[in-house]
Amino acid sequence: MYENGGMSWFEKKRIFLDYASATPVLPEVKKVMDKYWSEDFYNPNAIYGEGVEVKRAVKGYRTKIAGFLGVSEESIIFTSGGTEANVLAIRGVKPGKIVIEPESHPSVIDAAKGISGPKVTLYSSVTTDNKLGRKIREERKKNNSDYPLLHIDASQTAQYFNVGLETLACDLLTLDSAKIYGPKGIGALVVRRGVILNLPPLGTPTVPLIAGFAKALEIAVRDRKSEFKRLDILSKQFIEIVKSHLPEVQITNLVPNTINISVPGILPEFLVLSLEKGGVLVSHGPACNSNKPEPPDTPVRFSLGRFTTESDIRKAGEIFCQVSQSMLK
Repeated sequence: MYENGGMSWFEKKRIFLDYASATPVLPEVKKVMDKYWSEDFYNPNAIYGEGVEVKRAVKGYRTKIAGFLGVSEESIIFTSGGTEANVLAIRGVKPGKIVIEPESHPSVIDAAKGISGPKVTLYSSVTTDNKLGRKIREERKKNNSDYPLLHIDASQTAQYFNVGLETLACDLLTLDSAKIYGPKGIGALVVRRGVILNLPPLGTPTVPLIAGFAKALEIAVRDRKSEFKRLDILSKQFIEIVKSHLPEVQITNLVPNTINISVPGILPEFLVLSLEKGGVLVSHGPACNSNKPEPPDTPVRFSLGRFTTESDIRKAGEIFCQVSQSMLK
């Protein structure tokens, strides 16, 4: 349980529907991390016995993560999160034109600013469909090894889709522990064997975070199918409630757990703040971009997660419709 004043956070009256921005650390994850804070706290770069043991543990966690992704352990580069992994991927390839999918995270777009060249060297996407990757690999075989690399930011999708490197047919993959009920401050850039990147020196491994990340990914893989099905059902229930009361709204459902809704005539910031007053926590656009003004047509994002219940969906749907209708009068 996640204690907060004697009450677990998901038992509070406010309904959290912003899992795309943050997830709580699961008890199983916290448990594997605990011993590395005060008991096995040693630096894995130390050459004495305790340090060597911790280094061996880090190797084990790295191997576990690599196994879930179908790569060798040398392919896993630990980062401080998804943003750093994206930046390393974008800036680590040789200079050239970078093609970025419109739905990409702001960190990808920002990292690519000022980088240019006559040839495309990288495609960056968030897709979980391997068609793009297969096409790129086929062209690479037909033409030459200089054909563009493919980077996929799977920060939001690793919880619900198989994001193995071969499954996606990509060359670079971004993962973020904070999006899969693991600790914040840890992620990974996964690099296909043979891909050469220009990377800065890496720091000392953060052992507790790596341990938690590995456990969180293990749980994500274990529960992937059941959570996908459960959240897809809840998302459809939420959409049905909204459509029955507000047929004029524009809704996009990113399967299985994310629902983007635009209400004509209502600024997204006002709608988010009004929903908060009603006890429903949602967002408009990526959380790390919240300090920048959003266009008036930016949708409000409802993202469901592991602790979202059918009761939450019914209440949130009713509150959203009531708030929207009152603001449209």
